[in-house]
Amino acid sequence: MNTSTPDRETPQTVFDALLDRLTGAAVYNPDDEVAPAAILWPDQQEQWLPLAPRLRQELPHFLTLGEYDPAAKTGPAIWLKCLVDRTLPEADWTEDVAPLIYLPGLSRQDLQPAHCPRPAKPLVELQYRGAVWAWRDDRDWTVHAFLTSQEGGLGLDVAADTTTRQAAQRALLALANTPLAELQGRRLQAADFDALLHPDEARDLLLWLNDQAGTRATWDDSVWEAFRDRCRQRYDFDPETDGALIAAEKLGQRDGHWHSVWQRFAEAPHLYRDLPGLLRQARPATADGLFFNASSWPQENEQAEEELRAALMELKDRPPAEARQLLRRLDNVHGDRRRWVWAKLGQARLAQASEHLVRLAEHTAQPVGGATPNEIAEAYVRDAWQADAAALDALALVETPEDQAALQSVLGAVYRPWLEDSALHFQQAIQRSGLPFTASVEPTPTPGVCLLFADGLRFDVGQRLESALEQSGLIVAQGWGFAALPSVTATAKPAASPVAPLLAGGESGMDFAPRLRADGRELTAQRFRDLLAAQGYAVVGSDDTGSPKTAGWTEAGRLDRLGHDEGWRLAHRIEEEVRTLAHRVGRLLNAGWKEIRIFTDHGWLLLPGGLPKVDLPDYLTETRWGRCAALKSTAHVQTMTVPWHWNAQVRVAVAPGTACFFAGTEYTHGGVSLQECVVPLLTVKASPAAPPPTSIEAVTWVGLRCRLQVAGGFGLKADLRTKAGDPSTSVVERLREIGADGQVSLAVPNDSLEGSAVHVVILGPNDQPVARQSTTIGG
Repeated sequence: MNTSTPDRETPQTVFDALLDRLTGAAVYNPDDEVAPAAILWPDQQEQWLPLAPRLRQELPHFLTLGEYDPAAKTGPAIWLKCLVDRTLPEADWTEDVAPLIYLPGLSRQDLQPAHCPRPAKPLVELQYRGAVWAWRDDRDWTVHAFLTSQEGGLGLDVAADTTTRQAAQRALLALANTPLAELQGRRLQAADFDALLHPDEARDLLLWLNDQAGTRATWDDSVWEAFRDRCRQRYDFDPETDGALIAAEKLGQRDGHWHSVWQRFAEAPHLYRDLPGLLRQARPATADGLFFNASSWPQENEQAEEELRAALMELKDRPPAEARQLLRRLDNVHGDRRRWVWAKLGQARLAQASEHLVRLAEHTAQPVGGATPNEIAEAYVRDAWQADAAALDALALVETPEDQAALQSVLGAVYRPWLEDSALHFQQAIQRSGLPFTASVEPTPTPGVCLLFADGLRFDVGQRLESALEQSGLIVAQGWGFAALPSVTATAKPAASPVAPLLAGGESGMDFAPRLRADGRELTAQRFRDLLAAQGYAVVGSDDTGSPKTAGWTEAGRLDRLGHDEGWRLAHRIEEEVRTLAHRVGRLLNAGWKEIRIFTDHGWLLLPGGLPKVDLPDYLTETRWGRCAALKSTAHVQTMTVPWHWNAQVRVAVAPGTACFFAGTEYTHGGVSLQECVVPLLTVKASPAAPPPTSIEAVTWVGLRCRLQVAGGFGLKADLRTKAGDPSTSVVERLREIGADGQVSLAVPNDSLEGSAVHVVILGPNDQPVARQSTTIGG
């Protein structure tokens, strides 16, 4: 028989090559040969058995000697003979194809009539009417022989030792899918085949350390044995005989290949939530010596946090200059822990806060200078506001009462005196020359311009918002002004709005709210909106984007409300509120508005543990708020007074420095301080250049919820469709807008679609697709 094969496509994978060789065994020369009745494939060691299911799928003429199972085309010899002779309906392949009969448990020698087992004897004669796929000298094709043979095999350079042969055998399923190009031109050893079963061995090792029983249950014996071999060869331990504690100790020591495993753990420790507990148990008893790495063990970090906490608590009685110096020293000791894995897990919060406390120390070392309110405000706007930002950043990191107490101690020693000195200096300047109110917006409406009012947008938070908007590719122009006095919403919001010329103050400042100049009625929320409409402004709801053909007014953000409700914990909500405001601006610009002008009414003071209390008798006031009070016309007080913005004849008492008329108040406004009175004004436009390209950076599934990370997609929308260009094929209930952080989540309500192929589609203006990526529902 002529076994040369006609030209065929070059095999790409090991499995492709196997199919090629099996097909080639049936090739014959029709000029002097008859077509083979069948091809016999003996495999005494049953090495190829794992590939039998896949071969059945690829080859309808693939038959197997074994227990009767017609669905799998497996059965006894007589039944197979009937299939070869095409006397049974299961012989459904074309007549010009010779059936391939796989013989697990039988060797080439077993096909000799004298040696053939009785159940297989009916097949013996087929070797004379057909062919046998066998190696040289009539030996069976083993996996190793097929890989290495230059005649009929792949001709690869594979080590011949027993360990390598076993590794290749257990990796057969993965090996079958491996491109030949990845195997050629190098010496293949056991580790190379084991790597096919564990292509990401560091991840597999971490998964096993995190959950030994659960991970082992997901691996069959071949994968487990490959894992054991890799661990013995590269990591100097046997997971079965040494156990997880030995491995965890080696992980913490980070010697040799363990160093890269630790790096993988440190990159994403949240994926291995039980591993820290194992490391705690595995810490060496001797915690000294040249090779002891303290950063590996959670108890070392915890002890350092306790030491830092105690040191911070001791600062409350230190003079400010000394406290600032000690903060720098403490950061030199504990700053490295910000790079430890425990910081990523939220277990080094004070070490992280220390970075911001050093910034606080730097920016509070000098009082805010200047002789006039404008000069003082300019110094604050130029640099001093960073002290407020540093205090918020530090507070945002602490959660437990013990850590909050430590931060309260530091802020009391360093931040509070600076706040007090700055406020008193600012108040003295105002008493000399008054506070020149700055109108935030002009009353004349401009079509295409939308005014966005953000209640309580303090200057330092406005700086964060500016940064977030610029990072989204928007153009931001920054300005600042003074709030109306007293710095409460009832007075300052209408004063900053375009309806201010239509308002006036009454004879009493009891509620600090102006009245309509036309008829003297009290200004209510509805009347405020009516005045805006009368001035030519369309009021745009918080969930709408309005029409850019008009001038617009909209409101966003909850900073002031959260501050009153949550006190110092407002620091935890700052980033969330900044994202909300940035997202709102992005939506408006994407809807066609040419310009967004962001302004506010006032800022605020915030100090954990409460601002100092000062007394003001009730009988002297019409009404008393946290930092201000409307005085009776006959009252005489020692504290500072300022004229009410809406009626200069009404006097308003202002608490001195950072004091408050109520005890225990952590968040408040209404007084005179840089933090309350200097307010930001941001003008935002879309970039005239082409928008940055939108790309889908990550698609992850948690059940039937798809989470996306999109670059350049701020303010756009996301959809899941079976056909990318057809919106009617969407599998989600509604489109979702992409947040300022580039993230969005889409839920598929129909669980029967799990496993279906869909397209992630990012939609730009007019809902036109700007990016697409294929995925599978459920991952």
